[in-house]
Amino acid sequence: MSNKFICDLPWVHLSVFPQGNCTVCCVAKHSGKQNGHSWNKIAPTLFNGFSENKTKTITVMNSNLSEIINCDNYKNIRLDMLAGKVPEACEGCHQIEQAGGTSKRNKETNRNLDHAALTSTDGTIKPDLRHIELRLGNFCNLKCRSCNADSSTSWIQDYYKLKDTVNLASGYHWIKSNPDFSFDWVDDESFYDRLTEVAPNLEQIHISGGEPFLVPTHFKLLERLVQEGKTNIAIHYHTNLNYKWDKITPALDLLTKFKEVHISFSIDDVAERNTYIRSLSDWDLTINNLKLFLSNYRFIYRITQTVSVYNFLYVEELEQYLKTHNIQINIALNHVQSPEYLSATVLSKQVRQDKINSLHGVLNQKNWEDLYGHYYNPEVNGQWDYFKYFTEKIDTVRNENINTLFTRLV
Repeated sequence: MSNKFICDLPWVHLSVFPQGNCTVCCVAKHSGKQNGHSWNKIAPTLFNGFSENKTKTITVMNSNLSEIINCDNYKNIRLDMLAGKVPEACEGCHQIEQAGGTSKRNKETNRNLDHAALTSTDGTIKPDLRHIELRLGNFCNLKCRSCNADSSTSWIQDYYKLKDTVNLASGYHWIKSNPDFSFDWVDDESFYDRLTEVAPNLEQIHISGGEPFLVPTHFKLLERLVQEGKTNIAIHYHTNLNYKWDKITPALDLLTKFKEVHISFSIDDVAERNTYIRSLSDWDLTINNLKLFLSNYRFIYRITQTVSVYNFLYVEELEQYLKTHNIQINIALNHVQSPEYLSATVLSKQVRQDKINSLHGVLNQKNWEDLYGHYYNPEVNGQWDYFKYFTEKIDTVRNENINTLFTRLV
């Protein structure tokens, strides 16, 4: 690979968001004019005597997949890379690399593609998706504190109660009013047929939600892949474990036909604290289903624990619970970055450093280093008061009380 800022993903990847719009990559810039979303330029219009450039979002509802893959924005991103430029949408990876870190671009650019030969002079390519990410709408039976109505139907009622008084990380009412967006694409069986047509050399699929195992229509994709003999792929799921076991076993049986299946279970804390953070979840059901997965299917498993201000001071207790109950599974940490008022960096640096110091030799080394890298040196983000305000508002709506469960925090 040359020294150019080349990434495989604009050539081989598609990420579909819950409302049907797409991005060139799940970590690409999501806001501003030069974002990573699927859009085409439209003819400029005059506004107060000035020419105003406009774009139109193209989605899986209003365009076919070939048009999305070759939308104006994606073509421009490819051409920028081939010209040795860093696309604005990809600045996040560039910053990580400049700081000496390993970016998603570094991890994904390993296919020895001849990017220039694959690309027409206008940036068009022949669709050949190798890596697909599907966020299957927003149907979900939980309403986690760090989530929102864009990704969970269970959040919608609270969203409308809070949106005028709380700065929520969601624009659900705007999405619903925009005719280009819809959460219903997940129920269109023909979408999954069209998807396989533009993925002749598929390598991996990442499936999340919402809660993907509560969206049975997408099992048609698995059936289609099996029928076409495309089972030599890796499939990754993210799931919340809160469902009736017998409802999902047909899908799990189907997954056994694929080369590699990774399942990540979302658990953030222990018992009542987990239920508070992941509202509407049932702790006993969560643990029982976790044990059923581990004992019945030989997939590759891990728990994803999302670290926020709520559970930072209790972060080691999930690992300790699993050890005590002889549940053998690795934990990987995820970190709330947005909204800032839910990040653990609302806590003072001293509080964070004291906690991290106390965990050395207690938490597994990899996760201890992860916590150290994220929280030991950053300055406090100044959002503590807003965190308290948000928590009080949502506690009132949900008839919950942080003070009874998170005594170290309050």
